[in-house]
Amino acid sequence: MATRINFIDLYSFYNELDGSVIETLMEDYRITCSIRTLGQPRIYTEDYLEKRIAVEQEKLESARKIINDAIRSGVISREGKFRV
Repeated sequence: MATRINFIDLYSFYNELDGSVIETLMEDYRITCSIRTLGQPRIYTEDYLEKRIAVEQEKLESARKIINDAIRSGVISREGKFRV
């Protein structure tokens, strides 16, 4: 029987580079995640569209710590915000 995985939106951001870094960090710690973009794409850039990263519910606190550490160390910008 398949196990249902519950994803929770953890963090929102606008910077494409931050998204790539966060996704790589989650992979390094073997945390399954999903990044999605909200809103309509603009002709010239997607940097101002809101992006959200969702992680498995049981990995939520670990993922939060990883993102906080990345912000504190300057690996990602301080422009995002936690959703939960």
